[in-house]
Amino acid sequence: GVNHIDTEELSAGEEHLVKCLRLLRRYRLSHDCVSLCIQAQNNLGILWSEREEIETAQAYLESSEALYNQYMKEVGSPPLDPTERFLPEEEKLTEQERSKRFEKVYTHNLYYLAQVYQHLEMFEKAAHYCHSTLKRQLEHNAYHPIEWAINAATLSQFYINKNFIQKSY
Repeated sequence: GVNHIDTEELSAGEEHLVKCLRLLRRYRLSHDCVSLCIQAQNNLGILWSEREEIETAQAYLESSEALYNQYMKEVGSPPLDPTERFLPEEEKLTEQERSKRFEKVYTHNLYYLAQVYQHLEMFEKAAHYCHSTLKRQLEHNAYHPIEWAINAATLSQFYINKNFIQKSY
């Protein structure tokens, strides 16, 4: 599905990703499938966002977030990364690398949710998700310093303005 989306065959990409989710539904909380399910939902969220169907994008992205939270609560161990299926046994990822990749997928989910909430003019929620994204990027050392600083400064302006408005009441 992702290959289709990357090559602008959006309908085919959507069809494959939806089918993937349907086939994996009962296994979505398994160690082998959870990351794949979250990534498929994230990709569908992005796809629908690009189509400017923001509510549909929101539904996929919120479902992805809920799946991550449920998995972490009920299972918690780093799941199999989808790319591992194509690696020889001796090149399988360490638990640490699996965790890093899974957390990166979730950080992307938070980033996409921030964008969706911004589009929906849910500015408080967008700011919360933007903050969570920036915090996680910093914690996992997964950011470009200049871009991160600009985003942090932009977010700080939102909170400064919000504080000024609240004090005026």
